Amino acid sequence: MERRMRRALAAKVHLVLLPAMVGACSGPGQSPSVGQNQPPPPAAATQPSAGARLVEFQPGLRIDYRVPQVEIDGEIILREGALELFAYAKAPTPKEHESIVMVRSRPLAVYQALGLIGLMPGQPPRYDAQTRQSRPPSGDRVDVLVRYEKDGRKIEESACNWMWNVATKSVMAPSVWLFTGSQRQEDGTFAADFEGTLVTVVDFPSSVLGPPALHSDSDAELWLKARTDVIPPLGTKVVLILRPAAPKGASQAPARG
Repeated sequence: MERRMRRALAAKVHLVLLPAMVGACSGPGQSPSVGQNQPPPPAAATQPSAGARLVEFQPGLRIDYRVPQVEIDGEIILREGALELFAYAKAPTPKEHESIVMVRSRPLAVYQALGLIGLMPGQPPRYDAQTRQSRPPSGDRVDVLVRYEKDGRKIEESACNWMWNVATKSVMAPSVWLFTGSQRQEDGTFAADFEGTLVTVVDFPSSVLGPPALHSDSDAELWLKARTDVIPPLGTKVVLILRPAAPKGASQAPARG
């Protein structure tokens, strides 16, 4: 009951705040500008009706209210090299060379879908040049997983398993991401729609989902690289899964294999 009430409240908050921004943002592959024809904000039809379980929110983007979780179709575009993102949403700013997964769903649509499963955004990290201090990121905790097929069976595992910590020389420790929500640009557009920063592993003010700890995006300080030996071949179709993480200190259910 508490989760249903929270989901309904979050949906109302998102639907009230986003319509003006939706009209100002561009779709993937377009430069954002005010006044373009844009898809409407989520309507009541996107809310789960009695007995509804899996809802297609937009092409390639689904909400599974059974878990709940958001599912986004994507593909493997990188298997080696330093990383700034785990998942890149195709956008005017090219980042294919620093992300393992690419999706074609618009970041703003993902933002809205996350709100419809009860997640609330916080704030991306920000550096204050005057005080020379960094504001840490905030937002609800999110598990990021990937699902794909191998040898005729479906595999679902944490995104962390596909990344290597350069400093510790080990697999990235199990972690959550924060629903930071992306900043807006000066003209009011959704920054992640322009930069494609859907799931990042370093500090981007435009991140929709970012790491809970601060990590520089300087090339010399990138802390993660792709684990070539475990990532499926280039072009492999995957489903990016975003679901509410267990509260701090609570046990988490293992990823399904």
